Amino acid sequence: MLEAVRDAAAPHPHDLRLLRLGENALFASPAQGLVYRVARSDSVRDKVEKELATARWLLAQGFPGLPPRDEFPQPLSADGRLVTFWEYVPPADPQPALADLAALLRDLHALPAPDFPLPTLDPFPVMRDRLRTAGAEPDTAVSEKDLAFLATACDTHEAAFRDLVVSDPDVGLVHGDAHRGNLLRDGDRVLLIDYEAVALGPRSWDLLPTATAVDRFGLAASEYDEFCSLYGADVTRRHGYRLLRTVRELGMTTWLMQNVPHSAAAAEEFAVRMTSLREGDHVARWHAL
Repeated sequence: MLEAVRDAAAPHPHDLRLLRLGENALFASPAQGLVYRVARSDSVRDKVEKELATARWLLAQGFPGLPPRDEFPQPLSADGRLVTFWEYVPPADPQPALADLAALLRDLHALPAPDFPLPTLDPFPVMRDRLRTAGAEPDTAVSEKDLAFLATACDTHEAAFRDLVVSDPDVGLVHGDAHRGNLLRDGDRVLLIDYEAVALGPRSWDLLPTATAVDRFGLAASEYDEFCSLYGADVTRRHGYRLLRTVRELGMTTWLMQNVPHSAAAAEEFAVRMTSLREGDHVARWHAL
């Protein structure tokens, strides 16, 4: 992926560093004031175009989002990947809090539907692509047993999830991956970033990461109560919570699975998550990587 950034950069940045590796690779060049977002392949142009359109639309609504750097032609195809360019926001204290996330989600969910088409929330194609990719890798680091379990879990829950999305009365614009890792402090503002999973779907989906964090990541119940008070709802009391949470946790696990070949820590954490999913253990502690 680094080659894609070098191909896209003019001039080549001398201070490039990896910020995050997941569905995309994010590289920062503070000297240029740029973040290079590199997709895994150039076959996801529609999704990348949606990310850019969403960012531009949010800014036009006055919502605190991350500006794309549109002085560069984008998305740019380089080394078989798609590169987009975004404003670099340097780390700043205090770190964004759950209160910031609650307020941003409350405001996001109050916005009208955008004036461009958005997909219906559907995490299953991405999960299945991850499983296919892992299974096709020579000497894959993920066992066939684990791949089969995850594929079966997708089969088991997909139809019920789609029915819930269609029938849920509280459907609208959702961020799709709403957690504190997708917040940035920019002076006295907090920005909501990363629009890859933006869709139309049950607004409950955006509340799941915080609710799940109580059981999985040790979030204090008092902090969760404050989040619910600020947002105005508690997703654990909403219809379909358990199903939505199961699907969300499958997504979290298949996301982590992508890094198993490259990280001993990811491999260890993946094993922990697989055990809890197999055993139906909803309170086993997970670790954020």
